[in-house]
Amino acid sequence: MIRIGSQLLFCSPEKVVRRMVVEFDEQNTIKRLFSLDDGIVEPSHTLFFDGILSSGLISLRQNIQSKSLDFLVKEYNYFDLSENHYSNITILKDKPLILDFGITMPDKINSILPHLSEALSDFSIFEIIAACTYYPSKLLGMNAGLTENVLTRLILWENVDLINKKLTAGTHIREMN
Repeated sequence: MIRIGSQLLFCSPEKVVRRMVVEFDEQNTIKRLFSLDDGIVEPSHTLFFDGILSSGLISLRQNIQSKSLDFLVKEYNYFDLSENHYSNITILKDKPLILDFGITMPDKINSILPHLSEALSDFSIFEIIAACTYYPSKLLGMNAGLTENVLTRLILWENVDLINKKLTAGTHIREMN
């Protein structure tokens, strides 16, 4: 078993918890989520990181034919970031945001993230994480939340402004499993 902890764990837009540990097996199935505050001592062999843990990023472009993506505009603020069109993002706050990088590789996404900090300054980091993980998973009929017995690629969001809960120009992601 592998255990990873951080200050915050993004389970869903409605559930962001502090000081949590994710325990998963070699197949990347989450076996247990537990609070550091509930135990008397910290579990051994736990890796602690500064940032926010979330489920893996999902690209709708990789999972749905591009012509079928047009329906998203009615229900969501859908932005295809695969073509480097992040300077002209106009967002309506009455619909959930979906950010689609067209890929799921952290190194490529990290080259795009610095360009988004200004364009997405009105959104909290939790809305941005939900836009990359939760809502795309939900649309694809996958388990959208970070829960036990779910197979996922765990992502660590680093260099986030945790006080103001904002994306920064230095924010980047790292795959943890």
